[in-house]
Order: sequence, then C-alpha cells, then structure tokens
Amino acid sequence: MAHLLKIISSALDFLYFELISPGFVIVAKGLDMLFIQPLQFLQIPPVLQIMFVAFLTGMLSMAIRRLVRVEEKEAAFKKTFTQKKDAQDDLKLISDWKSRETFAKTIDNDIDNDFNGYLAERFARHGMVYLLPIFLSLFWLENVLGSTILFSLPENRFGIQGIYPQFVFLLTYCLVLVIFFRVRRRKRKAAS
Repeated sequence: MAHLLKIISSALDFLYFELISPGFVIVAKGLDMLFIQPLQFLQIPPVLQIMFVAFLTGMLSMAIRRLVRVEEKEAAFKKTFTQKKDAQDDLKLISDWKSRETFAKTIDNDIDNDFNGYLAERFARHGMVYLLPIFLSLFWLENVLGSTILFSLPENRFGIQGIYPQFVFLLTYCLVLVIFFRVRRRKRKAAS
C-alpha cells in the first residue's frame, strides 16, 4: 500500500511540477504582457491597474455564468420544485390516511434529495463562476504587483496600516457585479 501511495504521489508531483506549474507561468506571463505591461508603459497608477484587472475578472465571471447557464438551471430547478410541491396538494384527494401519509413522506424525501443536490450543484457553479476567477486573479496580481500597501493610512485603533491591492480588487469586482445585475434587472423590467 505504501508503494502504491508513493507511485501516486510521484505521478501527482510530476503532473504539477512539469505540466500545471509551467502552464500557469506561461499564462501569467502572457496576461502580464497583454494587460499589465501596457498599463505600466502608459504610467497608469497601480491602483487603476488593479481596478482594470478586477473589471476584467468581473466580466469573465459573467461570461462563465452565461456559459454554465446558471439562470436556466435555476429556473429548471424552481419549475421541478414547484411541480413536486403542487403534487403534495393532490394528496388531499386520497381518502385513505395511511396511503396519503406514505405518499407525502415519499414526496418529501424526493423533494429533500432534489434540494440537497441543487444546493451542492449551486455551490459548485458559484464557486466556478465567482471564486475561481477571484482566487486566480488575486494570485496572479500578487505575483505581478506584489502585496505592498497602495495607500498608507494614519495610525488608528483598528491596526489597519493601509489599503492593500486585494481590498481594491475585491471592492471593484463587487461593484462591477452589482452594476451588472442592476443594469440587467432594468433591461428585463423595460422589456416586460
């Protein structure tokens, strides 16, 4: 068993160090040349560079959201869930209380199983849509720009020394998402 674990560990090490890590380095250098170096050449301040990357990451999240078809999957689950809940109302037509109770338990268990599966799928989808781009972008930015303080703050009781790139990135990313969803909601209201 220990020999098998050693073989698996060696294979995973090879996979990471020989394929995944060099692949990420190539992608990071390409992104650096495509986005950061032109902004640095134009002497754009680092805070605006971070905001630009956050904006692009927000747009990437929206593109992944559309690609994964989050809205369609949410609507399909709601439709199925509503149909199953409505089926519970039909149980009132069954006169035998034992049969009615048995069917009610079966439908409840089915709804619970569907809901648990839905929650797991939703967590995975939202992780892929939002968390993965955030983590990868922040990792890349930290390697490109470092994690130095962008703006120093005066001494305060909270111990916050300054504004870090991660804060600017996350604030901008969240603002991009809020604006996107508000614009989309307004377009839907105008269309209906």
